[in-house]
Amino acid sequence: MPRLLVEKGPDRGKSVTVAVGAQLIAGRDKEAGLQLSDTMASRRHFMIASKSGIFGLKDLNSANGTLVNGRQSEGAHRLQYGDSIQVGETLMSWLADETGDKQGGLIGQQIGGYRIEERLGRGAMGTVYKATQLSLGRTVALKVLSPDLVKDEKFCEMFVKEARAAGSLNHPNIIQVYDVGDEAGQYFFSMEYAAKGSVLEELSSVKTIPMVRAVRIIKDACSALDYAERKGLVHRDIKPDNLMVTEDSTVKLGDLGLAMSTQELQAEQDGVFGTPHYIAPEQAMGKPIDHRADIYALGATFYRVLTGRTLFTGATVKEILKKQVREPHTPVTQHMPDCPQAIARIIDRMLAKNPAERYQHASEITTDLSDWESLAARKANSSGAAFGDSPQGLTPEQSQQLAAINANRKLMITGIVALVAILMAVFSIYWFVIRDTSVVAPNNGGTSSINNTSNAPSNNGGSSVLPEDVRQANSNVRDALSVANFLVNEDPSTNDYEKAIATLETALAKNPKASADVVADASERLEAIKTEFEQQAKGALEVVDEWEALRQANEKLVSEWKYKAASEAYSAFITKYEKSENDEILKVVEQARKYFTENHPASVQANQETFEKKAKREVEEARKLDVTLKVATVQGVLERVNAAQEACDDTPYKDRLVDLAEDIERQLAIYKREAERAEQRAVEQAFERASASLQDMLESCRRDIAKGDFKNVGKRTTDWKLGNADYIEYQDKPQFKGITDDLERRENQLRLEHVSLIKLRSALPSILEMSKLLKDKPWPGAVSDILGGPDYLLSFEVSNDLGSQQWNFSINDRKTATPRKLMPGDLDTREKRAALCAALTHLITNADGCLNELMQPSTPGGLPALVGVFAWMSELEAYEAAFPLIKYAYDQDSKNAEVREYYAWGLLGKSNALAARGDKRGAQDLINDLERNFSDTRANNGRK
Repeated sequence: MPRLLVEKGPDRGKSVTVAVGAQLIAGRDKEAGLQLSDTMASRRHFMIASKSGIFGLKDLNSANGTLVNGRQSEGAHRLQYGDSIQVGETLMSWLADETGDKQGGLIGQQIGGYRIEERLGRGAMGTVYKATQLSLGRTVALKVLSPDLVKDEKFCEMFVKEARAAGSLNHPNIIQVYDVGDEAGQYFFSMEYAAKGSVLEELSSVKTIPMVRAVRIIKDACSALDYAERKGLVHRDIKPDNLMVTEDSTVKLGDLGLAMSTQELQAEQDGVFGTPHYIAPEQAMGKPIDHRADIYALGATFYRVLTGRTLFTGATVKEILKKQVREPHTPVTQHMPDCPQAIARIIDRMLAKNPAERYQHASEITTDLSDWESLAARKANSSGAAFGDSPQGLTPEQSQQLAAINANRKLMITGIVALVAILMAVFSIYWFVIRDTSVVAPNNGGTSSINNTSNAPSNNGGSSVLPEDVRQANSNVRDALSVANFLVNEDPSTNDYEKAIATLETALAKNPKASADVVADASERLEAIKTEFEQQAKGALEVVDEWEALRQANEKLVSEWKYKAASEAYSAFITKYEKSENDEILKVVEQARKYFTENHPASVQANQETFEKKAKREVEEARKLDVTLKVATVQGVLERVNAAQEACDDTPYKDRLVDLAEDIERQLAIYKREAERAEQRAVEQAFERASASLQDMLESCRRDIAKGDFKNVGKRTTDWKLGNADYIEYQDKPQFKGITDDLERRENQLRLEHVSLIKLRSALPSILEMSKLLKDKPWPGAVSDILGGPDYLLSFEVSNDLGSQQWNFSINDRKTATPRKLMPGDLDTREKRAALCAALTHLITNADGCLNELMQPSTPGGLPALVGVFAWMSELEAYEAAFPLIKYAYDQDSKNAEVREYYAWGLLGKSNALAARGDKRGAQDLINDLERNFSDTRANNGRK
C-alpha cells in the first residue's frame, strides 16, 4: 500500500498510507488526512487520489503551490514511487509500500563502489543514503539523483561537472564532496557523512538551542562563509537544515550545489532565490547580491536557533517576503529576555536591511563572537565586581570594551577567485515566482504559485524564453482562472457559477496566443465548474452543505457557552426541512434530529465538565507554585470562569459556573494573604541586596572621580538604576526611598563638584601671585616633596566638558619652558592625592580673597563652591586637606542644613584619617563633637 512520508519540516517523521480507491487531503485543516503544521501550507493544500490503481496529485489552488520533484505542480500529476513533494518547508516522499520508507529500494545494493546501508532522507534532487565506501571502508552520505532528473542529459552532464568542482572545496566547516559518477543509469555523488543530521533536527529536538552551543554553531558557519567569500562564492540559501552536524558536534555547511560565484551572480541576477524565512531583503527583491546576503541569512538562522522562531510569519510566501523587505524584526530579547545585549546587537547587525550596515565579512562576526566569549568567560570567573549586571549578559563596561574591539578590527578580505558554480543545474529545478493568488477550488490545478525553496532562470537547461505576447496572454488566462475559482470557492450560498464560467470563457476567447498547457488547464477547470454548477442544482447537496455548516457553527457555539442558541439553531433547521418531499433531504433531517437528541447534549455536557475539571485541577495544582504565580494562576482561572458564566445562555449550566467561581474566589483570598506576606519578605530581602549593590556602585563612582572620570560616574548611576532588578521592581516601595535619595544625592554631588572645580580654577592665584605668596608662606613639606621642591609652582586645570578628562595639575620648576603635567592616573596613591589637595588648600586659605570667592554659590541658589571642592577632595580621600575648607564654609553659614551635613561628614572623615595615623585622641575628640552637636546627621547615623 503506497504511503506518504514527511522527510523534512515541522512534521518530520509523519507518514500516512493511501489505499487504492481512497483519497487523501493534505493541509493545515484539522480534518485533513495528513495534517501539516507548516505555516506556509494552506488549509486544504493538495489531494492524492487513485483511479484504476494509478495515483495522482492535484494542488488545491493553495496559496504557495505544491512542488513535485522540484517543479510546480499544475493540473493533475501522475505520481511515481520515489517522487518528492514539497509544501513550504515540508518535504515528503511518495513511497511504494510500508517498507519503502525504511528500505528506500536500494538497501544492500552496491553502486559505484559503495554499499548502501540505510535511507537517510530526501532532498530536492534525489534520495540520500548512508553508505560504505568499500575501497576505504569509510561511511559516507550518498546522494542518488532522482529518476525524474536522470532523463535530462544536459542536467546529468552539468550534475557531474559541478559535483567535481564542489569536490575541490576543502575546509573543515564545509561538507566535503568525495566522488561523483554513474552506474547503470543511476547518477550519484558521495560526500562527508554528518552523523548527527542538521542543525534543524537538533533544534527540533530541543525547541531552542543553549547560548554557548548556538554561538559555536554560528562561529563554525562563519568559518565556512569566510572560506566561501575568499573563493568568490555566495551560497544563497543559508538555513538550519543546510548546516550539518558531525559526530563531534562540529557544524559544516552543506548544499553548496546552490552556490554561485560573484561573477556568475552579476550575469545571472534575475528572479528571486532563497528560502523566505531566511532570505535577505535585497535577495527577496531580486536585486544583485553578494556574500552579505549569506550574512543576513545566517543572522536569521542565529535568531531561530536561540528563540525557536523565524523572523517573520505569514500566510503566504509573498507576505513573508514583504516583511523581510519592509518590516523590522521583533528583537531577540523579546522572545529571550536573558539574551546578552552583546549577542542581541550582533544579531541585529547581521539582520540590517541595508547590506552596507551589516557586517561586511563573516570573519568580523567570528571576531565579535570570540570577544563576547572571552568577556563572558572573564565575567563568569571574576568576583567582587564594582558594578552589577544580570548574569545572562555582559556588563555595560564589558559591552563598551567589545564595541571598542569591534571598532578597531576591520578585516579587509579581497580574495577574488572565480570558481565555477556548484551544481548549477539545480537552477532548472528551482524557480521563485512572486505572484498574488487567491484561494481556489480543490479540483483546480492551473494557477500560478510561489516556489519557496529556490529558483532558476527559466532559460537554463536549454528551454527558450516565451515571447512577450504569449507571456501576457498566459498571465491574463491565469488571472481569469484565479477570479473564477474565487467566485466558486466561498460560501456555497453565495457562489456565482455563471459569472465564473463567463469569466473563463471570455479570457480564453480574448487570449488566443496563450500556451497550450495554460489553455488546457483553464479549459479543464471550466468544465469542472460547469459540472459543479449542474450538481448544485440538484437541491439535496445544498441541504447537506447547509447541515455541515450548521453543525460546525453550532460546535463553535457550544465552545463559546451558547448552548441554548445552538439548540435553537438545530430545531430551526429540522423544522425548516422536515416536511420536504425529497427523500435525500429527509435523510439529512433524520441525521440532524439524531445528532440534536444524542450528540448535542453529550457535547454540551462534555464541554461543561471538561472546563470545570480543568479549572479545579489548575486551582489544586497552583498549591505547588510560588505564591506570586499561585495568585496569578488562580486569578486567571477565576477570570476564565467568570467569562464563561457571563457568556453562558443556559441557566442550569450558568448556575454551576457561578458556584464554581465562588469556590475559587474563597481559595484566591487565602492565596492573596499568603502573597502579601511573601511580598513583604521579598521587599526586605531586595532592599538588603540593593543597598549592598548600591554601596559597591558608589565606591566605584568615588574611584572614577579619583581617576578624573566624571563621565563614567553618571553612566554608572544610570546603568545601576536601569539594571538593578531589585531597584527596578521595588523602587516605588517606601523602604526604597533612602536608596532613591542616595542616587539623587550622588547625581547632584557630581554636578556640584564639577562646577565647583571650574570656579576653583578661576579663583586660584596667578603664577606671579603664587610666587609672592610662597615667599611668605612656603609649601608644606609633603607638598614640596611631591612637587619636587619648595620653589615649584602649581596650576590646576579642569575641563568645562563633563564628558572629557576632568582635571590635571601642571608643575612649573621655573627653569624649564614646559611645565610638567600630573594627570589623575599619575596620582596612584592616597598620599600623592592628599599632598596635591593639601597644596590646593594651602593656596585657597592663604591667597587673598580666594575663600570668599569660593563661598559664592556654585550655581544660582546652590551651595557654595567651597563645599563642592571639599566634596571632591573627600572623594580623593584627602580628608585632612579638605577639612579646613568645610570648616570655613560651616563657620560662615552654619544654619544651612546641607552645609551642616557636609561638615558632619568632614568631622567623620578627618577622624578616620587621624585614627589611621595613630592619633586616637584627636580622632575621638572629633567623634565626640559629631555625636554631641550633629547626632541627627546622616554622617553620624551612618557611622553607627
